[in-house]
Amino acid sequence: MTGLSLKQKQQYDEKGYLLLKNIFTDDEISPLVEEIEQSIDEIAISYIEQDKIHSLYENDGFGTRFNRIVNDSEDAYDELVGSVHLGPALFDLLSNHKVLDIVESILGPEIRCEGRHRIRPKLPNYDVADFRWHEDTAYSAKRITYTRQHYGLSADHKEHSGSFLSKIVAAPQMPEPNFWIPLVSVNEKNGCLHVLPGGHKHTPPYENQWTPESFIPELTGLKPLIIPMEVGDALLMHQHLPHVSPGNKSDTIRWSVDIRYQDAMKPIKSLKEPGFIARSSKNTNKVIANYQDYENIRRAVKEFAAKIGLPL
Repeated sequence: MTGLSLKQKQQYDEKGYLLLKNIFTDDEISPLVEEIEQSIDEIAISYIEQDKIHSLYENDGFGTRFNRIVNDSEDAYDELVGSVHLGPALFDLLSNHKVLDIVESILGPEIRCEGRHRIRPKLPNYDVADFRWHEDTAYSAKRITYTRQHYGLSADHKEHSGSFLSKIVAAPQMPEPNFWIPLVSVNEKNGCLHVLPGGHKHTPPYENQWTPESFIPELTGLKPLIIPMEVGDALLMHQHLPHVSPGNKSDTIRWSVDIRYQDAMKPIKSLKEPGFIARSSKNTNKVIANYQDYENIRRAVKEFAAKIGLPL
């Protein structure tokens, strides 16, 4: 793949998303699954030593083991999801040339991989992993985006009834393509993504950020789209595209990873979660080409923050 075609770029600009079928091989996804399984194994061994869990659950597979561990101790969920997972396999995905070719179609040749990459285990019938309608963006300026009333919000959520508007914090408007990558097959039952095509273009003026009256009527006319996906697929999304991941009603975990990129010539968005220069034509000497160099950056940032007393 050499980036997006003109037709694909037009869909991304117009609809705010693009489903990319079969862009990854098994050899590109399987190492990340194995890396996550190793992290789960390390958590299990640590927790069994602390008497936090009843068993290592070694006979369970990728689809069930972590769920059984979390059933014994919810701390395990926070430990895996609350921190930024990083290993050689994930780094290989972050710096994958096919991904960077696509990003270059949007940002140009100066590309920074943001540090806000996350492993997402959506556990069966586990409310903590359920997200309502939202958009992905770095958080620096507050605004109100859209109502959830029209898009399947349960009547049980009384605090969100009527014309409730989601208050989120949004970055200054600049391109920030996001990739949502399933590590298992995803469908309506286990919590695949629903998106609101075109919703990324309808946002209230910044001067109206905090007024509940700044409801965006254009969004009520948009129809949500359900996007089942297979391993090897990726969903490319604009950072302001409204989307949701309903609860997992299956018996196994819905695993996914999300990764984000920005223009490397723009300010870094997070000291807490430093990214790295993934591609550059102007500063080739600053491109990080291997996992250990990226890990060294992250370690140096933590040490610097501790030295000056900056909480991370």
